[in-house]
Amino acid sequence: MIVITKRDWWQMSQGYKLGDLTLGEGMPKVCAPLTGTTVKELLDECELVRNSEADLAEWRVDFFEHALDTKKVLEALAKLRQELRCMPLIFSFRTAEEGGEKNITVRQYIELNKQVAQSGAVQLIDIELFRGEDTVKELVATAKEQQVLTIISNHDFTQTPETSEIMSRVEKMLDLGGDIPKVAVMPVKEEDVLTVLQANLQLKKSYPSRKMIMIAMGSLGIVTRMSGEIFGSVLTFAAVKHASAPGQVTANEMKKVLKIVHNAQ
Repeated sequence: MIVITKRDWWQMSQGYKLGDLTLGEGMPKVCAPLTGTTVKELLDECELVRNSEADLAEWRVDFFEHALDTKKVLEALAKLRQELRCMPLIFSFRTAEEGGEKNITVRQYIELNKQVAQSGAVQLIDIELFRGEDTVKELVATAKEQQVLTIISNHDFTQTPETSEIMSRVEKMLDLGGDIPKVAVMPVKEEDVLTVLQANLQLKKSYPSRKMIMIAMGSLGIVTRMSGEIFGSVLTFAAVKHASAPGQVTANEMKKVLKIVHNAQ
């Protein structure tokens, strides 16, 4: 059962404030991934992202050479926070099971994300739905204590589930207390793209106050990255140096398209 307080409903309906940025207001926001393996590479990427059309950044820490060393992750994170200045930052350890670069134990995953949430250096953390209910609940609770937003995510790099299954996963994410559900799937035929858009639209109508991210990856799914304002996806991912998933165009190209769609509304 999804329980939402009056205060939570007001915040969700108004969008999530991230400094000067409001996620869920106006055009979908553009998020650029940081995928460097070393601190130097990451800092170079931060400068590129900061000077691009991206609205916020995502540190895909699983690319980092010391991703399993929490102390080194926190040291690097402090440097990234300084280089990004006021730009909001998402912290994401994408596990190997969901297309990421490294394996990690459940306990390591929990401790890493908890310490990052407590660091004061990020505005959002990404928590994978299939790490388990207890893991998700523990991390959501820690994030809420620290006033850090949570993206509860699911990534499928092999297929596109049916509309009902996508909706079921999103509803589970909401049940577990996530602020922003995210589903990214791989279409293998044109109809799969329509499935994603249909699920997104139904969720938008069923939960009008909730902010969601819905993506079909690869070349087939590129339209889903650009049509969020119509179908209800509030964030899209676009590359500045290296893409973190198939189908990402550059942040500058993405912003141009989003403006065209926005001005037509």
